[in-house]
Amino acid sequence: MVVSKTESPTCILKVKDQRIKQVSSFNYLGSLITEDARCIKEIKRRIALAKSAFSKLDKILKNNALSIETRIRVLNCYVVPVLMYGSEAWSITTDIKRRLESCEMWFFRRMMKIPWTDKVSNDDVLSRANVNRKLLREIRVKQLKFLGHILRKDGFENLVLTGRIEGTRSRGRKRVMWLSNLKDWLKERGAEHKATELLEMAYNRELWHDMIANVLGYGT
Repeated sequence: MVVSKTESPTCILKVKDQRIKQVSSFNYLGSLITEDARCIKEIKRRIALAKSAFSKLDKILKNNALSIETRIRVLNCYVVPVLMYGSEAWSITTDIKRRLESCEMWFFRRMMKIPWTDKVSNDDVLSRANVNRKLLREIRVKQLKFLGHILRKDGFENLVLTGRIEGTRSRGRKRVMWLSNLKDWLKERGAEHKATELLEMAYNRELWHDMIANVLGYGT
């Protein structure tokens, strides 16, 4: 596979005179890697897998004999982790945010047995279930912890994240970068930091954990 922003060139590789097949995507450690280096296909796949896991637990998650609190705990234990697997590496665009929030509401509507035809707003669904949206926040927390880990490790991952590539950027709209995407989210939460400040804070584990706690609103 050749990773490229434009159409991937044909690459011919042979091992003992046998040509290796060039693919446009492959599954690595449970995550889908694509030739355009985007995460949208993997996120769509994760949403489908999570909905499939939900369907397998229909008899529990839709059972009104169980309290909604118990069913939500089952959801968070067996379904949400399927959706969030590998989310540390996602760049969350506006479209991806909408898809993830829609998936979260899909879970709650089916647990409460509220069809779309009833025209019940998302706020009413959350009120009936006595829950708040937290999927995106949990993904961001995972990303912040992952960022601190790879920076303190000071290995190849650190170099990939903080290094620079020589040359000029290709024409076209600039892609959403992972670190910039995470920094913008922190800014929305009232924790505006420059990239260099984040890198310095990450090396201090206690300071980094305090920053995450303050961003989420339960720090000191």
